[in-house]
Amino acid sequence: MFIQSSSLCKLPHEIFENIVLELISDDGPILPLLQSCKQINNILAFTQNSHLYSRIFRYRFNSAASARRLGARTHHSRHLAHQLGWYSNALKCIRRADIYHNGVLDAFWASFALMSENDGKNRHLLEAAGLPDFVDEFVRKRLYEDSANTNGWPNESPINCLALWLLWFTSTEERLKAESTVRRNEIIRLVLPFVIVPFRYPSAHAPHNHFTMPLTENSNGHLRQSIIPAHGTFPIYRAGRAHTTHFYDRTDLEIGIPLSSTAAKLIFFSRRQVTPIGIPIHLPLTRQHAFQLGFGDQIGPTQEDVHELNQHKVVKHPSLAISSQLDDDWYRLTDCIYPMQKSSLKNTHYTYGSATGLWQGRILVPTDNAFATILQHVQMPEEFTEQQLFLNAYPLFMRLREYHCVDPQDPVPTGGADDGFDDGISNAWIPRGVHLNEDLSEGKLKLQHHDRTYTYEAYRPGIANSHDEATCRGCQYRGTCNIVYREHDDQFLAQRSPQGNESDTDADFDVGDGDGQFLQDASAQYDTVIDDIFEAMDEDSDYESDEEEYCVERKCNGVLDIALVGETDFPHGQAWNHYKFYGRVREWDGLVALVRVPAHQYSHPTVGLGLWVFSGYIVGGQNFVGTWRALGEVNPVTPTLESAFAMTRREEGS
Repeated sequence: MFIQSSSLCKLPHEIFENIVLELISDDGPILPLLQSCKQINNILAFTQNSHLYSRIFRYRFNSAASARRLGARTHHSRHLAHQLGWYSNALKCIRRADIYHNGVLDAFWASFALMSENDGKNRHLLEAAGLPDFVDEFVRKRLYEDSANTNGWPNESPINCLALWLLWFTSTEERLKAESTVRRNEIIRLVLPFVIVPFRYPSAHAPHNHFTMPLTENSNGHLRQSIIPAHGTFPIYRAGRAHTTHFYDRTDLEIGIPLSSTAAKLIFFSRRQVTPIGIPIHLPLTRQHAFQLGFGDQIGPTQEDVHELNQHKVVKHPSLAISSQLDDDWYRLTDCIYPMQKSSLKNTHYTYGSATGLWQGRILVPTDNAFATILQHVQMPEEFTEQQLFLNAYPLFMRLREYHCVDPQDPVPTGGADDGFDDGISNAWIPRGVHLNEDLSEGKLKLQHHDRTYTYEAYRPGIANSHDEATCRGCQYRGTCNIVYREHDDQFLAQRSPQGNESDTDADFDVGDGDGQFLQDASAQYDTVIDDIFEAMDEDSDYESDEEEYCVERKCNGVLDIALVGETDFPHGQAWNHYKFYGRVREWDGLVALVRVPAHQYSHPTVGLGLWVFSGYIVGGQNFVGTWRALGEVNPVTPTLESAFAMTRREEGS
């Protein structure tokens, strides 16, 4: 006969669970309770009480992001209990403070997921476990591990990529200011190859010479690459670089390896901005002072302009970011793994309006000789420093406006050779010879090409665009402006196909014999804002079924393409030169490409203001990070002078 060993066992299970939650607090161990008596162990056993452990998960960790990104099914008890086990083991590994432990890679994946889902609780737990010091030590001691096999260059291995991102996630202004100059410079030196060697460390999920994606539709798999004897093939395709893991209710979710180059740039610029730029005393105090001295019309900075640079950040730290700001970044990792496959239309990879506003940052510019030396060196030079590379940093300002092509308008064609490989990145994917006419009063951008005008309309937050269900081709085809993307659409359509072949559509409609091309050209390109996808969930509900299907409902807004135009504000232009900008956003992954051209024609060829193309991602909704290239008419397979840039959006009036 069983004899109760504790009066707690007489309590109803619900009350006992509440007591347990109070006892373990936000980081208290449950093991002593499990060891107190057999019946308590039976009640609280992980395999017997997933409901309790799901409550512990909600109590300790943030949970909004998982439901928003993967559906309400992630909050079923057994899935949260599984995730609790994974995250708790990661925290245990970090607390162990052994950077050589064989569980570090798995702990880094869990920590990366926690930071991507952070709304306050996750960061607190990771910092309390010692992640900032742990990943800092890892980068200093292990980033160049096995580099002897790659001629001294650091590996873009999964563990290194994760370490760099976690180093960025744990960077705070206070922490970086407390870092000694010697230790700060050590980190800068360690990450420098990832920052300025783009032909070894890619800065995009698919090479930026492509605009029309996936590549199977326009290249038939025939991709041109050049061979750089010292570094390998170029451009770099990262197809299949992913980690498969059990993630909430997904038993085999693929998560792409995050780009090491992007994290390294954020780390580099965040540490460089700690030290203010010195202000030359020979400069005029202000623009008015420059006029008084007789050269106010000349281009060049004043002391006031340099003060402005120091007052604003090059990149903003992620410490105050919430998980929704990282949704686009997360979806890029889960959707944009295979360039030969369409990314999911259920998710967003660029949030409307992300690039609009005033941006300030810096660009890194190596000399031609230094760049050529890196390109030709098989072995990484022992003295690979900013000084040895003659690396200079210059201010970068731009004010951008966003325009949308709304059905029934047609997007402007891509530029380049129209061969499925060169989509015209040298002109930001816009055909050569296009004339851009922006009407700010009407909110229209007109692109004239081959006697045809393509009209885009200004994006205004909170104001509906011109989309009309009666004229939108996608709405007419569906018979409604409602779009429903279901989790198993691909499987459903494949089963219905007479040939049993795969379908690459996420939309909730049948594909008729003559409609495939239409879907590729119109419906499959819509990317709309998700509004109120998930209703409030009853966390105490006992009924759970995995039969429910994750789906996303959207209202079609007819957006087929996104164009960006802008310029340098006049005061910033007077200090750092006047430029104009124009470009597009690649729908597949949200990659932004911009051409920067001098706003004025200069007769003297040595003025040094050339045609540069910037391409990169909006990271965390607040930093624009990537590479610039001096392209001109250079073939995309040929490496040219290229380096890093980073910017952050400034608040208006700041």
